[in-house]
Amino acid sequence: AFLLAESLDLLVYTPLQRRNLFLAVIASNIVGIAVDSFVFLYLAGIPLMFIEGQIVGKFYMTLLALPVIWWIRRRDVRSGLVVTPNGQTVWPDEPLTA
Repeated sequence: AFLLAESLDLLVYTPLQRRNLFLAVIASNIVGIAVDSFVFLYLAGIPLMFIEGQIVGKFYMTLLALPVIWWIRRRDVRSGLVVTPNGQTVWPDEPLTA
């Protein structure tokens, strides 16, 4: 369940992070949370009527993480790190990787 959810999470996050980091985090987590919850409950033999609580609880954790992500990105920019168009965070004199 975790591997499938994380793979889908990455597929959604990667293209979106270039446009908007917070949108990427929220969108990819919504996909990952839904898939992880469904597969976990199904494999564990737990009725799917509990999926709503699984999704809501995990989404609250995503919302709690957003201020931390914002703070880290802000700190990086203030310390001179540059966020490239492909989402890399590098020092201005550091060569870019593919």
